[in-house]
Amino acid sequence: IHDAASPGLRARMDAAAGGPILSQAYLAWIAGPLKTWVDASFRTRTGRDDTAIMGSSMGGLMSCYAFLDRPDIFGRAACISSHWPAIDPRAVEGGDPELIRLWDRWFAEKLGPPDGRRLWLDHGTATLDAFYAPYQQAVDARIAASGWQKGKDWESRVYEGAEHEENAWAARLPEIMGWVLRRE
Repeated sequence: IHDAASPGLRARMDAAAGGPILSQAYLAWIAGPLKTWVDASFRTRTGRDDTAIMGSSMGGLMSCYAFLDRPDIFGRAACISSHWPAIDPRAVEGGDPELIRLWDRWFAEKLGPPDGRRLWLDHGTATLDAFYAPYQQAVDARIAASGWQKGKDWESRVYEGAEHEENAWAARLPEIMGWVLRRE
């Protein structure tokens, strides 16, 4: 998203990040040395369909990035209260149209067919999460338009009154984990 953004939006993202965007290096570490160590250190099923990634806020974005960029490794993802704006969302009431288009295009280019994969998306309606609906709606529409079956291949939930914080995320973890990890 960063590289495809206009110079103005890119500058706002860089300022919000406080430095260079390191998502490619971070994903290389997760998919490489970290996964190798986990699989060597624990009794794991190492295949794509048994490998999940999940995170909240910027970790939700990173989980989506991993799921879409490395479908050979991550067959399941939970993107919880993903911080779709990637900047201070109060700057644009109702969502930044450029960012909404960028997320739509990114999912259109990267998603591909479900092929047994499963994706969870959610957000609340309070604090920072109150700004996520326009972005999430665009992503949801793209996923549906790509032939993914809601409830089977992907799920998107809105938690009324839920805030952008760890207690809210922890409260819904049983539902998230049950859906993401269930066997057909």
